[in-house]
Amino acid sequence: MDHLDAIDAGVAANKPLNEIARKVFLTYPTKAFVGNEEQQFEILNDVASHFSVPITCIQVAGSAKLGYSIHKKAPFTPGQSDLDLAIIDAPLFSRYLEIGLKLSRGYSDGTAFPTRDGASSMAEYLRYVARGIFRPDLMPIGPQRAEWNNFFGRVSSRHSKLFKSISAAIYISQPCFESKQRSAIKARSAKEAI
Repeated sequence: MDHLDAIDAGVAANKPLNEIARKVFLTYPTKAFVGNEEQQFEILNDVASHFSVPITCIQVAGSAKLGYSIHKKAPFTPGQSDLDLAIIDAPLFSRYLEIGLKLSRGYSDGTAFPTRDGASSMAEYLRYVARGIFRPDLMPIGPQRAEWNNFFGRVSSRHSKLFKSISAAIYISQPCFESKQRSAIKARSAKEAI
């Protein structure tokens, strides 16, 4: 069954959204890597080695996984679409959370965070952290953020024929990852209801 068909069937059968997310995002093959399995291994192995996590902790989300961006309503296009990775690892999540705490002096210094629309991104960062998601693009400015961006910049440039860019977020647990994918499933089911 196709990824989008599986989402539609799960919604039609009133399956819990986390169960639909678990099935499609954690067990179905990644569309962008069908026929590109060696590249999949290279990317996932680079990330796993760099962050010292098991390769099985790394999952793919977004259009690369589904073959279609539900939010952008566009198919995955090699060389133009992004690769969104999820690193599901509690110790890594904790390590980066501690970096954020230190750089922001226990969240007392909002100026440590990047600005968005002229305001500190600290509140948005904390909303994601409270959901078990560490978004590096929102983390405080410092050497660890620069190193993260440099690493993914290098990986992106090596795989630019298949992906416009490669990025990752860290999830404290599999249920937190599943919960995040609910927005795509909800957007897909809202489309079907029209």
